[in-house]
Amino acid sequence: MSALDKAVAELEAKRSKDAAERRARREAAAAFLKEFFEGDIASSQALKRSGVEAAFDGQRILLHKPEEGVYAEGMAIVIGEQGEIDVSGRSFGPVNAAGKDAKRNELIAEIISHFSL
Repeated sequence: MSALDKAVAELEAKRSKDAAERRARREAAAAFLKEFFEGDIASSQALKRSGVEAAFDGQRILLHKPEEGVYAEGMAIVIGEQGEIDVSGRSFGPVNAAGKDAKRNELIAEIISHFSL
């Protein structure tokens, strides 16, 4: 095997490993968002009282107040390209098993602040 072939094989192996790690982070983030939506958002009486509607499509949570019209700023909690949680364009970092509660609390604080609950 030539040195070029070796280098290409090593590069392909690294790319494959990186893609698998990124896929695992995205899957962990999707599972976290699903759990967060079902456990904290969908059942929230505070959001309902405030007129905040929420939807989850497997990759993002969208929150908005329809009575404020089309000019009201909603909130999007999405999974970034590298598997991190992004809220309205700001990264909250990746989800890990040890930091789930802290991440949940950060997101709750962000929602409370955004919608002035």
